[in-house]
Amino acid sequence: MSLHNGDQIKTFKGQFEKELVNLDFNILVKRSSIFTRDVVGSISSINYQIQIHSIDWLINNFRGQMVVDNPDYTNILTVSIADIIPERVVLVLDTLNKVYTENTVKSKLELNEKTLAYIEKQLDEITDNLKNIEDTMQNYKQRKNILDLNWERQDYFDKLSKLDNQKSNYKLEIEALNDLEKYIIEDKDPQFLPPNVFIFEREGFMKTAVNDLYLKQIELNKSYNIAKDNYPGITDLKQNIKKLKQDLLVYITNTRKAIFKMIENIDHEVSVYISSIKVLPGKQRDIVNIQRKVNVSEDLYNFLLQKRANTRIARASIIPTVKIVEQPRNIGVIRPDKNKIKNTFLSGGFLIAAFVIILRAFFFSKIKTVNHLKELTDLPVIGVLPFMKNVGDKGIVVEEQPNSKISEAMRNLRTNLQYANIDAQARSFLVTYYSPGEGKTFTSINLATILAKTGKRVVLLELDLHKPRVSRVMGVQPKIGISTLLAGQNSVEEIIEKTVVENLFCIYAGPIPPNPSELVLAEKMKELIAYAKANFDYVIIDTPPAGLLSDAIYLMQFVDAALFVLNTKFATKKVVSFIQNLVINNNLKNMFLILNGVKSMSGRYYYKGYGYTYGYGYGYGYGYGYGSKGGYGKSGYTKR
Repeated sequence: MSLHNGDQIKTFKGQFEKELVNLDFNILVKRSSIFTRDVVGSISSINYQIQIHSIDWLINNFRGQMVVDNPDYTNILTVSIADIIPERVVLVLDTLNKVYTENTVKSKLELNEKTLAYIEKQLDEITDNLKNIEDTMQNYKQRKNILDLNWERQDYFDKLSKLDNQKSNYKLEIEALNDLEKYIIEDKDPQFLPPNVFIFEREGFMKTAVNDLYLKQIELNKSYNIAKDNYPGITDLKQNIKKLKQDLLVYITNTRKAIFKMIENIDHEVSVYISSIKVLPGKQRDIVNIQRKVNVSEDLYNFLLQKRANTRIARASIIPTVKIVEQPRNIGVIRPDKNKIKNTFLSGGFLIAAFVIILRAFFFSKIKTVNHLKELTDLPVIGVLPFMKNVGDKGIVVEEQPNSKISEAMRNLRTNLQYANIDAQARSFLVTYYSPGEGKTFTSINLATILAKTGKRVVLLELDLHKPRVSRVMGVQPKIGISTLLAGQNSVEEIIEKTVVENLFCIYAGPIPPNPSELVLAEKMKELIAYAKANFDYVIIDTPPAGLLSDAIYLMQFVDAALFVLNTKFATKKVVSFIQNLVINNNLKNMFLILNGVKSMSGRYYYKGYGYTYGYGYGYGYGYGYGSKGGYGKSGYTKR
């Protein structure tokens, strides 16, 4: 056999069935039945490699592979080791069980022996000490001619102890009274939770007064929840509490004086007893001291004797506290676990698929196109507003940028509203949305402007009294408006404001009221809307978000049609479901949807059966209208 140690090769010779012993290893090679002369050549030509590990390496390897588990609700430890050689692991576990069991017994025996040795040592010291004390007692009695102590000594000590206890109790009572007095004077706690005043007075005025004060304070706190400070009942309660506190302070002062007088009497009695004790002969005090040492030594001696007997008995009953429930055995191949690997990859695949589904649900659930919106609801989509950077709701786009895509989309929205499937010609519209940021105010202002450009008188009502934005977009800061009208401070004619757009008028919200939702329900609100319908060709109402407040839902009954603005940044199936439930639950009619912020606008749009485009053409003629289009030939320009 050749042993490689770095660059060195060592050769060892041995025989079958005999141990090859070395400082580095101990090897026993057994001869197999297949080893015959015919196969010697082939077997001897094989290069066998033997790897020898150090003891420390083996210990660390087994320690790293060892798993100790404690099953729930049991006091059993399950020890397992994974190794490529099952026989070696079984041998290691067997040895571990044996050594661990022996060590538990050995540790207990060593502890028992050390305990007995310590007890014997203490007994020898106590015996010598007790003998010396007894000799001292005997010599002292002989020298002082003492036969027994006088019973009067014990009586004096008992009385002194009793007086000391009384004095301590009186001091505690004084401290309790001081705490209560301080608590009443400072009056910090509105709940009035009294300090430890009941430790000395269980019955009587003190307990009754404190309980009464506590109940009155609770009644006062309850009164504050339903009334103000000037309420007559609260004033009477406060006067009663003040009177009760004054009575308590007087009672505390008188009681404290009486207790101080009692303490003075106790001090006088203590001085009398001390004087009597001093009269006793000094030898009595010496006897007491010696006797105390004797008693302590005797108690300790008896305690050690008892412990020594118990320790010897416990030594005879020492047994292993560990019991081997099951001998080590080979449970078979644990790695690689093909089923576990297969299940792991299957689980990983399902997790990845679930992650992709969740990712799509969270990040790709927004409504981006008109077709997607139509798939989710049967409500008519009356208009589509394209996405434009740096536009938002900061101005009147149809006035400032008449040739922009948004202006053209507003014209299409105006046309669709005129030909929408409504019983009568629609002249009043309510604009709402689900949550802030969807472009409701922008839509309201620009829709009102595009209607005013047809020569019709249009009024825009800013009925978002919670957070008005129309006035800010229009660049005004009105001091009067709908809120002052509903409060009776102004008339309708006074709050109507002209705008920079011809034929467009605004009735702003005015100062933000403390109760906007209640003002919307006022009777004057109905009169305001009726006035607007009677004096203007079109009425546009800007309202709060229907997903957060009920103002818009209430106001829908006063208009011909409601326009619900959805923004592609926020619109989801949840919002669409909310709108459908809103229509069904409130039996609403003429609810139309406007999709805002569409980034990809296709060549033709259809809204509830209406398709619209128009263009300019010189090659094919000029024409416009529903279902017609024109252009400059094949490369012509079509504006939508």
